[in-house]
Amino acid sequence: MWKKLQEILYQVFTSVRMILSPTTTPIWGSVSRVDWTATPILAIQELVRCPRSEENLQLSSVGRLSDILSPPEITSLLETFETRYTPWICAQPGPLENSNSFLDIVRCTIASRHLSPAARSAVAPRLQKLTEDVFIREIFNPQPSLDSITALLILSVWTPICGTGAQPRDGRLLIASAVSVAMNLHLQNASKRALSLRAEQGVLTPEKQAELLDSIRRWRLWVHLSISESILCLGTGRTPVSHFSQLDQDMLSLSSLPDFTLTAIRDIRLGLTAKMFELSETALKLRLKGPEDLPHFFEKVNESIYALEELSRLFTPLPVITQHDTFYSQMLLIKYSACRLLVTHHALRETRTVHERDTPLMRWFDARAGDNHVSLFWGRMALMSAESILTTFLAASDLPLLSTAPDNFYVMVGFASTWIFVSNFSVHQLGGSKLGGASELLQSMTIQRLNQIAHSPDHAAARCGHVLGALMSAWQRRKLEQPPEGDAPCPILDIPYASFQPISNPALASREPDVNPPTYSDPAGSRTTDLFMDDAFWTSFLENLESDTFIAQNSGPT
Repeated sequence: MWKKLQEILYQVFTSVRMILSPTTTPIWGSVSRVDWTATPILAIQELVRCPRSEENLQLSSVGRLSDILSPPEITSLLETFETRYTPWICAQPGPLENSNSFLDIVRCTIASRHLSPAARSAVAPRLQKLTEDVFIREIFNPQPSLDSITALLILSVWTPICGTGAQPRDGRLLIASAVSVAMNLHLQNASKRALSLRAEQGVLTPEKQAELLDSIRRWRLWVHLSISESILCLGTGRTPVSHFSQLDQDMLSLSSLPDFTLTAIRDIRLGLTAKMFELSETALKLRLKGPEDLPHFFEKVNESIYALEELSRLFTPLPVITQHDTFYSQMLLIKYSACRLLVTHHALRETRTVHERDTPLMRWFDARAGDNHVSLFWGRMALMSAESILTTFLAASDLPLLSTAPDNFYVMVGFASTWIFVSNFSVHQLGGSKLGGASELLQSMTIQRLNQIAHSPDHAAARCGHVLGALMSAWQRRKLEQPPEGDAPCPILDIPYASFQPISNPALASREPDVNPPTYSDPAGSRTTDLFMDDAFWTSFLENLESDTFIAQNSGPT
């Protein structure tokens, strides 16, 4: 199987130019041009993101949370958020009393997905309307509170379900707004002040003790923001504004696990996660200058991967050695494998891009660093990382908690599954071979699990499951087609597109044609004759998703 992987990688990284033509559809919203090989996470985010609803409800404004929910309902939703959602961002438990703050409104809005369908349809749109109204006030507040910044962070991580038809929001823009507000409050300097107070000799006065506690709270919020911005920006081409400094690192002890209280465990996960994304961001900045620089590039990339592996030694035992947040500690393994997959994906793309540019007569996947075939070395690691993500996702036994994951968590799962799909398509095109192993079964089970845990059709889990289901349908159809003859790599141009054409229906036929349709002779397009997953493929793919959704929404008993 691994011998075939080099040829698979050739097809993947010369053919997968996931460039979505600018278009707007009722189902998938506004989609910009995205190069899947350069920004894979952004490409999946665009597909999974919830678009504008056609039912733009006109709701009257309400001033208070208590105008929508009773006090017991508010307390119940706040408890739900604190017990199920707060651990995902490693935050300390928040207050449960209702103060009608922006934070309370946001927490209730996100947790309202756990209401019964009838109650949610009546309550959730009004909650989101209130959230939007308060959001506008808070974003221009000259003296924002820490709770308001936390509320912005939450909105960037979880999309409300059953909304008012607002435009789809980019989590990266929301978290950037939160970071900007935090920097205006100098939260990035909180660790310096906290360390200074800790270093003072003797017993702190009550005033300084209170200042120390406030500095620690501000430091934690800054690290929460930094982690959330990193996870939303990795693989999207956007550089985070915030960063995890050495002083922030000094606030934590990563060399030992001295305490297993809930507070300590969340701080430990906080520090480990921040370090993991810092290492990943550094690796994704590595560039291959030229073919002659490949041995040095190979060494630097592997140093980053080994640093991630060493870090995993610290958080892998957490679910076993502590009774606190065991599920959430286990989910760190998915983030770790996603980081490895992103780094190896980046390394392979750099190798392909440079060798196709500087040595066009040489097949890029034959490139070596010493005795190592870099494509085989990193390709094996990438495939194992992708399968590890799906395996860990399916091994999670607490499905109610799995359904509370941040939106980008499902994007990671979608990225891993798409990577395997692309490999399957490619190896099939090489001669009807199979990738082998359990990858296809893992994908089928992942789609089922995503649909199983989804709270509603507009939940990120359901939308990710729908996208992967469409890919699975395309893959099943492709397997029935006659593979090309011969053992040599075959150009993807031979793949017929008929099976990807949308089913004709009035809703699709009425759409205006693209004023700038993609052309195969466009010099800005593919530089080779490989058209697999280029403009034509992904335009047809999106239309196929739209057709499936339209039919599902309008089919019923006859």
